[in-house]
Amino acid sequence: MTLGQNIQTARKAKGISQETLAEKIGVSRQALGKWEKDTALPGVDNLQALAQELGVSVDALLGCAAPDTAAPAVTLNALRDLLDARDAEACRRRRGAWLAAAAAAAVLLAVGGGMAARLQTRLDGLAGQYGYLSSELSRTNNDLSARMQELQNAVRQGESTVLDWGWHPLASLQDDGTMPVEVYVKPRTEQQGAAVTLCVTNGSDTALYAMQRGQDGVYTARDTVFTLGQDGVYKAQELAFALGQDYALSVQWSNPDGTTVNENLDTVSFTKDMVEPEILMVESYGSSDKYRVETVGGEKLLTLAVYPITLEVCAPGWMQIDAVEAQLWQDGADEPTALAVLQSESGTATDSSWTVYTEWNGTFYNEDTAEGWAYLGGGAHYTLCVRDADGNEWTREVPLFRE
Repeated sequence: MTLGQNIQTARKAKGISQETLAEKIGVSRQALGKWEKDTALPGVDNLQALAQELGVSVDALLGCAAPDTAAPAVTLNALRDLLDARDAEACRRRRGAWLAAAAAAAVLLAVGGGMAARLQTRLDGLAGQYGYLSSELSRTNNDLSARMQELQNAVRQGESTVLDWGWHPLASLQDDGTMPVEVYVKPRTEQQGAAVTLCVTNGSDTALYAMQRGQDGVYTARDTVFTLGQDGVYKAQELAFALGQDYALSVQWSNPDGTTVNENLDTVSFTKDMVEPEILMVESYGSSDKYRVETVGGEKLLTLAVYPITLEVCAPGWMQIDAVEAQLWQDGADEPTALAVLQSESGTATDSSWTVYTEWNGTFYNEDTAEGWAYLGGGAHYTLCVRDADGNEWTREVPLFRE
């Protein structure tokens, strides 16, 4: 397996998310995602931090064979120092070769035959040890070079397959807690006649959506239809995610020349905040949760402490918000007392590709009821409402307090 696959496998075995692991080692979720997809390589320090947090060895992450238990453990830093020392030792051996030969000759001439024989045996032993160390360094260097080449090939492979991908719901959340979704994959370069397989893994279950390209550009797999649009985006329909479940997505490209390219996309943790918006009130103008009751011309009128209102909507990135409004209600009323239709200029995306924040502004002020609304004698509250382009509606009630 590749480095990225080993990281992802170890992370799942520990039962932690990308966000949690990225926070522990001090990198962004996007950086960790690129490592797991083999589109980027972690540095030595990050690799060691990953191994420590995941409870595995660096060798295991790199996919190297387990070392002989009798051999001493070699860290990446020590191995790097050893390789540097190899080059320095080679230079020293060349500079000192003639001195060693002269010294050996002088010793042989100066001492008796027995001592000379012992010295020669010792020199032969040292030469053998140097030869062994040189051989081991050469083998280790070749192994590392081959491994780095493999990782670099994986990076280039990852860059050459998927340019973009994503998913969005096809319908609202069902009664059983599932949501039909659409997954799309856009290849960096399209190979005519390639077979595309989308793999969706949930726990120990993996669903494979194998496709064959037809004359009209439609890919069919079992009950799922994959369509290749004019923009070169493959779309998989009739998939479904369930709340509280994790789905690991990957894609496989089987080319006509017999080559197969696999790429991990990401793990989707399907949570509630991915399917509905969060509505928050913003205190931009003071105490916007207060109302007053005043007597004007013998009639009791309800007025607001603050008429402008600002809401912040945190919604999934795929959701198209059609309308946001705030309704003023009095207890026991059959219809709202007043309505504020809110407008927004633009949204701000967060670090997560699933979430967009938008600010919505409006006012309850109306010239026809400038002095207030007829007071019914009870309490009051706001009903905040968000509707999307598909007609789905979400509401939240916010109590008002009498001054």
